[in-house]
Amino acid sequence: MRRSVPVVLLSMILLGGVGRSQNTQSTQNDLAQRVQRFMEIEVGFEHMVPPGMSIEAKEVSRKGTPGKDLVVQYHIFVTGVPPATLFRYIDWPDVADKPLVRLEGISVGKNGILMCAGRMPQQCGDPNKPDDPIEFTAAPQKGEPRRLAFVSSNIRIGMVIVPDPIEAADNGCTLTAKRLTKAFELAYLSGTGYPPNTDAHYRVSSETISNFIVKSDATGTIRVSVVPYHGKKKEGTASVKIMESKCSPEVSWQWGPI
Repeated sequence: MRRSVPVVLLSMILLGGVGRSQNTQSTQNDLAQRVQRFMEIEVGFEHMVPPGMSIEAKEVSRKGTPGKDLVVQYHIFVTGVPPATLFRYIDWPDVADKPLVRLEGISVGKNGILMCAGRMPQQCGDPNKPDDPIEFTAAPQKGEPRRLAFVSSNIRIGMVIVPDPIEAADNGCTLTAKRLTKAFELAYLSGTGYPPNTDAHYRVSSETISNFIVKSDATGTIRVSVVPYHGKKKEGTASVKIMESKCSPEVSWQWGPI
């Protein structure tokens, strides 16, 4: 850049079994709470669009190599808000414990583009360069989501962008893996195109191979978190494959130190 969250029922997969000691049980409980919190944050940003409003990101620049030195820039458009609205830009990186305020005084310009108008003291920008569209810049890791929210006195609207996605599609079904922690030891898997309110079978491969079931919602969407079983390794590859007759998309990712 130049210049009430819904809670859903989510499944947590802890590959490698459940410990029996009290200390192990406490560790598992702590991990379960962390996973639930991360998932609620992610899904909350995905659903942070008030009725009658919309938000859209349009890519304007992409440079570098995915997984290495990729840099992507976006213009963001918001519609359905009063024209005089001033926003505060907030994001929540996967390495941060809380949301971070990035910029104050953002205006909504022509066709809903977010910009620094620079015409009044409360507006961001340079008076010598008024109505300057903002380039929202990301230098992402593979599968890393960018969570953005724009907040005024009575509006909160947000979205999730994944500049370097990990995704697959097969016969009308999709499957995506998002990085929820820096080392990707926690992944958020989501998919669309599955029969509504139906069990979807899937296989998780890491140090071990295990089969699980997740139930789709009324729209045919599935959501599940995956914590790859590390065994004695400090890094490795994890994969998830849908095991259904209709479709079988598969995604994989590297976890471990970056």
